[in-house]
Amino acid sequence: MVAPDGFRREWRITGAIVVLLSLLIAIWHPGDRSPFWQGVEGRLLDARFLSRGPISPPAGVAIIAFDDAAMSQLETFPPPRSALAEAVSVATEAGAAAIALDFLLIGPRAGDSDLAEALARINAVLGVAEAPVDAELQDLKGGGFSVVIAPEIDNPLPALGPTETLRSMAAIGHVNLRHDSDGAARRLGAAQYLATQGGNIWYPSLAMAALKASDSELDLQLRSSPTGGRLSVGETQIALDGQGAIPLNFYGQAGTIPTYSFAELADPDLRGKIIFVGATATGFGDRHATSYDATFPGVELHATLAANVIEQRFLRHDALTWSWDIALALIASTLGFFAARLDRPWLGVLATATVFIALAIVLQAAFVAGWWLDGVTAIFSLLLGTSTGAGLRLVQHRRRAANLALYQSPLLVERLADATNPRFEASARPAVVLFVDVANFTTHSERLGPEGTADFLRLFHGLVEQSLEPQRGIIAHFAGDGAMVVFGLPEPGPDDSIRALRFIEALYAAVGACSDWPGLGLRVGGHAGPVKTSIIGGKRHKQLAVSGDVVNTASRLQDFAKSQSAAIALSSALLLSNPETREHAEQMGLRPAGQHTLRGRAEPIEIWMGPPPIAVEP
Repeated sequence: MVAPDGFRREWRITGAIVVLLSLLIAIWHPGDRSPFWQGVEGRLLDARFLSRGPISPPAGVAIIAFDDAAMSQLETFPPPRSALAEAVSVATEAGAAAIALDFLLIGPRAGDSDLAEALARINAVLGVAEAPVDAELQDLKGGGFSVVIAPEIDNPLPALGPTETLRSMAAIGHVNLRHDSDGAARRLGAAQYLATQGGNIWYPSLAMAALKASDSELDLQLRSSPTGGRLSVGETQIALDGQGAIPLNFYGQAGTIPTYSFAELADPDLRGKIIFVGATATGFGDRHATSYDATFPGVELHATLAANVIEQRFLRHDALTWSWDIALALIASTLGFFAARLDRPWLGVLATATVFIALAIVLQAAFVAGWWLDGVTAIFSLLLGTSTGAGLRLVQHRRRAANLALYQSPLLVERLADATNPRFEASARPAVVLFVDVANFTTHSERLGPEGTADFLRLFHGLVEQSLEPQRGIIAHFAGDGAMVVFGLPEPGPDDSIRALRFIEALYAAVGACSDWPGLGLRVGGHAGPVKTSIIGGKRHKQLAVSGDVVNTASRLQDFAKSQSAAIALSSALLLSNPETREHAEQMGLRPAGQHTLRGRAEPIEIWMGPPPIAVEP
């Protein structure tokens, strides 16, 4: 049996282990580790976007799309460079601040001179990407960063950039897209390290290059490290995540950022805006799954990043966020642990659900404020706390139940423990009731003293239990040197009376074989008939009660045995229930003693009495 301070010690030790494990989980940061958990974290982020809902993008960004209508009109893909030149010219005439082409304009094509001429009239950006490892190095322009502090990357891939005719007419930004382990695009690389004829160069993303093109005085600086870093765009500081990328704060589904089809460029509202030109036509491959849309255009990903910078609506997922993840993990595991450990199951479930809801609210509120906290880490930690708390509570409840079961017969424990409202049938049922006590106990107890008396009672009670359990009887209660035992609970049986006799034999045999028994005699009184079994007590304390005239009569028969200096006094109702019981009683040495009126009873009953039983075959 565990004392209350033992329970408290268990809780403290287990709680400390939970906090330590949640700290390790947070340091591990599962949402940024294995591909599987990255995918789970991505879906949790998607849920936060959907919960927040679409929002309006800033007015400073727009898209000219070569969509299905435009490609049907042009009847070719990729769009001819003359069509790109037309799009650039329309944006220039509409007063666009800068234009970025999400195309890899590799190799000379017809219309290059027209496109070069159009690019020369506006601040423009062209795309560059990674080429195969064995590709020829190109002579490209610099990346546009004024400061780069980043570790060297061994063996960067060659740059795949625009044709020579066009490269001098525009700045360059990389168009590489990142996909999470589940295939969704939720972030863009802030910079890409590529090999050129002039050496290895860091190129900003297409969106950053477009922002710089729109404002020549805007300064781009990159400070990168294996754990993150930051990108400076003028006075704006953008925290990079552990992959050196910038999480995208999406505005909604495809088309949320104002988009104009190349097929309908009559009078677009492009004044002062940064324009991104790209392909959105179905079947041409530049579609990506995002938090809002399974077919989000690649060009709108770049436009989204530019809009985030203009509006300074960033989604932070860096080392500082990691520290908040650790703090949230510790709080979640602790609250979950204490919620699940509450004694009452309904209260524990309610408290645990409240903690889960509170965690979801915190994650969502942080997200709306621009903090991408790792939901997998927080949920892992909360589940660790709740499952451990609930598990320990279950273990302690079972231990308590096992301890309390010692105070009730094993035959009744399961019935009482499993019942929603423990009770027995309202009607009386047949049973056999025996009362056993120790002769001359009071005098013997006086000589033993308190401690010796307690030791003797433990010995006596143990012998009763030892003799009773094989006969499937129950101990209704112990009262000092007395015991009340019942046969026929929880269900009556045809052999209850014979099992009562075998118990009497076994008890006398056990006392006779016990070397520690002080030589005191036993007295047994017993009766059979209907008894009422019920659960009595208040709300917090209950006990089993067996009541009825049979109980009173059995007690009086024990007194009668004492008055007659007999060891055993049993009623004929107990012994004459069947021939086998009577025969066994006679073998034990019991004989009819006639009818007697017991104290407190009006009607006489027939009684059988006898000395301590001799050994008989069962």
